[in-house]
Amino acid sequence: MTFIVILISLLIERFFDWSHLRYWNVYLAYQNKLLKKFPTLSPYFALAFAMIPLLIIVGLMNLLILDWLYGFVELLFDIVILLFCFGQRNLWADAFACINVLMRGDIQFAEETLKTSFNITDIKHAQSVHQQLISNIFIEANRRVFSVIVWFIIFGPMGAVLYRCMALTADASLRDKVTPELSQSAFFLESILDWLPIRIFTILFALGGHFVQVFACLRYKTWLYFSSNSVLLSQSGIASLGYHDSLPEDGSAETHAISLLDRVFIIVLVIIAMMAWLI
Repeated sequence: MTFIVILISLLIERFFDWSHLRYWNVYLAYQNKLLKKFPTLSPYFALAFAMIPLLIIVGLMNLLILDWLYGFVELLFDIVILLFCFGQRNLWADAFACINVLMRGDIQFAEETLKTSFNITDIKHAQSVHQQLISNIFIEANRRVFSVIVWFIIFGPMGAVLYRCMALTADASLRDKVTPELSQSAFFLESILDWLPIRIFTILFALGGHFVQVFACLRYKTWLYFSSNSVLLSQSGIASLGYHDSLPEDGSAETHAISLLDRVFIIVLVIIAMMAWLI
């Protein structure tokens, strides 16, 4: 059933933008209220106390609907949870919006879209903008979609909720709604949760793109550390596209990045299907 849930969720996320239906402001407001009520509470305890009730509710609901209508209700529940736990914004909709505005050749005109979609504010140099956009597409592909899928496979709906709660609190674009101490703690815990998915994602980049160039990024031991998560993902993604120094500034590099991600997620589905068949 895991394969069917992920397949349907990915198809919906890829071809439809329903991100406006994901409403997490209540969770963030509850976090802040908890800190205001207990100002001396450790950020890690605050994160735990904010997430645990939500995880318990999701876990209990998942147990209660087991075998309802031969598992059909559980299937729908898992799809809804997984879709809701994908990033606050749709990855593909944001990427194509940025590509479209950049192809017009007016970086200043693209400023609003780049900031809203991927929190890119440095637009002084065109090459820098393309470098940032490519990097953020790969990083956000993990944060918005891939890590959610990995933790869903490991822990079910509770795993997806756990990762999204942590990523929300650590999200740089939402730091006006979260205290700095809580955001820093969440970022550290998110880095731990990201360690395994990012290494798997990197290997999938090699399978979907330039194999040798991607594995060249893994020559150094720095890829072992939590602090190298984003750099590893960004460098591996660009290497898998076959670029070395500068990127083309016509939007083709970003289009190739989206194509690579599509191939990678197809590989993911094939692997999950094979695992389900073997098990």
